Amino acid sequence: MHDDRTLVEGRLERALHQFVRPAQYAARTPLALSVWHVPGEPVPVAEAIGADFAPFTAGTEWGKPWSTSWFRLRGAVPEEWSGRRVEVVVDPGFTGQGPGFQAEGMLYDHLGVPLKGVHPRNRHLTLAHPAAGGEPVDLLLEAAANPAVLEHGFAPTPLGDVLTAGDRPLYRFASADLAVLDEEVWHLVLDIEVLSELMRELPDDRSRRHEILRALESMLDALDLHDVSGTAAAGRAALAEVL
Repeated sequence: MHDDRTLVEGRLERALHQFVRPAQYAARTPLALSVWHVPGEPVPVAEAIGADFAPFTAGTEWGKPWSTSWFRLRGAVPEEWSGRRVEVVVDPGFTGQGPGFQAEGMLYDHLGVPLKGVHPRNRHLTLAHPAAGGEPVDLLLEAAANPAVLEHGFAPTPLGDVLTAGDRPLYRFASADLAVLDEEVWHLVLDIEVLSELMRELPDDRSRRHEILRALESMLDALDLHDVSGTAAAGRAALAEVL
């Protein structure tokens, strides 16, 4: 029998990264942004709340090495999103998928209560589940401009010390959005991740490994990559027996 494991696994990775994960959010709307760049060492949230924030636009550079900036995120949940799961999704300019050694932050409510940390593998905050529609949004994001000092291994770098790191901004703020989470697609992502990770841990001669591979292949056949939301349920059904 022809061994097509590598082809199927490559097809799976491409579908997951290029189509399925991006389809988790069914709709987005940007939040209004303003910023206060801390002039020195990090400050408590109480001080940031009273600071003088300036208008800020997504796509703008920010963050000299080792500095802290506070962003205010404001908006309202669209009325038509009533009944849906609504999240705040933040990308202050992440440069990779690693959980650290670059930009990171903490989300607070408007009173200064800490809500959730954000990093490349954890960019969201659940705002309402379900949403009523019309809820006001007023959040603070404390963002740290940590330089990627390990980007070139352990070679000497001026970025290791605030006195030599310079003033050039390190990051470009990508987005801060309200977004509707498509829960069926999200659960499909979780199913795929659990099964593919388990499959890769099993020996090649285990029948369980091949059962999972063929189920994942059937899932890909059931999934329309140009209509992930509409076919996610069929994709999950193809995986049900091996979960």
